Amino acid sequence: MELSPYTNQPISNWSSITASLIEKYPVPLTEILEIANLSWSRLWSSVVGGEIKINEVELPATVVGYFFQKLFSHELSRRYPNEWQGEKHKNDKDLVNIKKPDYSTEMKASGQLGYALFGNRSYNQTSESSRESGKNKSGFYITLNFHGQTMTLLRIGWIDQADWIPQGSQTGQAAVLKPEVYDHKLIIIKGDYIKESPIQLLPGIGPKTAQHFHSHGVRNFHELKFYKGSDRIILNTKLAQQNYLTAF
Repeated sequence: MELSPYTNQPISNWSSITASLIEKYPVPLTEILEIANLSWSRLWSSVVGGEIKINEVELPATVVGYFFQKLFSHELSRRYPNEWQGEKHKNDKDLVNIKKPDYSTEMKASGQLGYALFGNRSYNQTSESSRESGKNKSGFYITLNFHGQTMTLLRIGWIDQADWIPQGSQTGQAAVLKPEVYDHKLIIIKGDYIKESPIQLLPGIGPKTAQHFHSHGVRNFHELKFYKGSDRIILNTKLAQQNYLTAF
């Protein structure tokens, strides 16, 4: 494994390192967003067996993430067949850069309500042999958070294997990322998709408050942004989140 660009660098330098890495990435953020939106649309418009619409089936989040990754990989390789291809071997990243392997990229998706990302329980655990360790877990990542059939956050950045908080047991829960990774090593790819995010993703809005918002016709960020009613709870939330709501 090559030396991480963050090695021996203080956290105060991480954001600028990430910005430099993404600036050199061979696919611009606008096209990553375009491919992500296209892949997401294709996923939910798919039909199984010529009869069953995917959007009528309750798919496990892991299956949704897997289909999204495969559709994204397919579209990227279709556009750039001499530069990108999908995973073909056990040790391949999800997106393989044929000409410059250092740009090969993992994809990670989470369907839980929130913006956290999770790795397999083996992440950051020491394997007994390199054969058991599988693919290199350090490098570029494109990540997706979603809720139901709604994309909520698309990001790109660099994650090192050491960034995952290890689990001591093979039967432990999924590995989680250190907080500073979200702040300094992942960049949000903004787009109109964010406006459809469920209102529960805003701070302080739990199930009971969400029901209150829903009863006033406010279910997502877009509806909160353009809320014209007089409910004090909703208006206070709109004011508190004004900077965020105007960012998309």
